[in-house]
Amino acid sequence: MPPTDQTFDYFYQLEDEVTFVWSRRGWSVGKALFIPTRYIPFILIPLTLFGTFSTNINLDTCEGLLYFLVFLEVIAITLSEVIFGLRAYAMWDRNRAVLVMYCCVATAYIAAFAFILQSFLPSVTYAEAPLEIISGCYKTGGSTIVFASFVVIMLAEAVTTTLTLYRAYHYFRHTPNALVQNMTSDGMYYCMSMFSMSVVNVLLIFLVPIQYGDMIAVYQTVMHTMLATRMQLHLRKINQHPYLIDLFTEESFASVSFTRSTFLADM
Repeated sequence: MPPTDQTFDYFYQLEDEVTFVWSRRGWSVGKALFIPTRYIPFILIPLTLFGTFSTNINLDTCEGLLYFLVFLEVIAITLSEVIFGLRAYAMWDRNRAVLVMYCCVATAYIAAFAFILQSFLPSVTYAEAPLEIISGCYKTGGSTIVFASFVVIMLAEAVTTTLTLYRAYHYFRHTPNALVQNMTSDGMYYCMSMFSMSVVNVLLIFLVPIQYGDMIAVYQTVMHTMLATRMQLHLRKINQHPYLIDLFTEESFASVSFTRSTFLADM
């Protein structure tokens, strides 16, 4: 369940968070991304539980709650995608072509989500539950176009996965080291996990009744944020150990120049 996973992950990572985020003075791109990504689930989960288990909740509240929860989910997933996109961008030594590619992906991502949500949200309807034992907001209708939002997420993750694998294979396969292995393994685990969950969400939309079609959507959002922020903390932890960074040989930097003092250290 998301609350249990989120609570465990929070306390498990709390010491690293204090050490590598809160103890650092000033702000960076990484810190500005980390904080909302880390803490949005602490708003999202209670509100989801409220909408699921509350009794005598009125229909207007359900509709307003839906809009707010979808807004939080989109923001959380988008921030997570940005974090992993910046990791791939750093692996490519801030290559301008990669930046342009991500700008195009971001534009298409925003436009697609705006169209999908504009079509989906007004189509969702609620009614009184047919049985008193059914609590929370009882959904009676909604457009299946929402499946396209998960397709958009999968396409964005496919771009990041491709860039990560290509860079790791062609530039670092002969010079394995802790930093690159961490960036590659975290990125692959993240993308494969989120891709799988997106597929499951699409199947649920078409195969189960409307009331259960979004049963793991919040779980996917929480997993997005957990994996993204954990990756940030891992990178910062490794960045604090010179003996790991020094495993880069001089030849390793023939085609890439990121070091502890560059953009990567601020993620």
